[in-house]
Amino acid sequence: MSPRTAPRGPGGGERVDFVDSGDRVVALGGREAPAPDGLLRRYAATVCTDDAGRVLLYRRSARARAYPAHYDVLIGGAVRTGETYRAAALRELREELGYATVPGLTEAYRHRVDDPHGAAFLAVHRWRTDRPPRPDPDEIAWCGFVLPGAVLADRHTPLVPAGADALRRLFPHAPHPLQPAEPTPASDPPPPPTPFEDSPT
Repeated sequence: MSPRTAPRGPGGGERVDFVDSGDRVVALGGREAPAPDGLLRRYAATVCTDDAGRVLLYRRSARARAYPAHYDVLIGGAVRTGETYRAAALRELREELGYATVPGLTEAYRHRVDDPHGAAFLAVHRWRTDRPPRPDPDEIAWCGFVLPGAVLADRHTPLVPAGADALRRLFPHAPHPLQPAEPTPASDPPPPPTPFEDSPT
């Protein structure tokens, strides 16, 4: 998630909302600040698919603050102060994948998760792409469309836990091989696409 156009607080940091157990905003603070006792952060993310039913898999930058060099299917980040989950999801798709318009974006589910920065509410959206992405190289080291079953069969590791959970929720009947293939280490990924390449799996 890019901080370039984020709302800024007095100290210059990005501002986010903190919510109670009912997902009601009760406090504001900096993105890097710890959540007040008993309060949660909010995140919005999207799983992108293509016409063939494949999911957009990507490898996070090695400089990412959370889960560096991990694979993931969730494009997203923190909900900024004053944003809805949907607005945050749209912004993240624009910033990270270059999608200026996202017709048909829908929220699939929302639940509480344990994030490396603390407890949070995560709203997961779903969108079928109608054009190739233009990934931000500062955020995404590699991306490609992959069958959900191939990801669930541990062909791409390490995988962000929330991303794995999203695949199991959204593709409960995804076929995958009985014997998992050798995983693709995050330290030895496929070369970055120019500007985008499909995965054969």
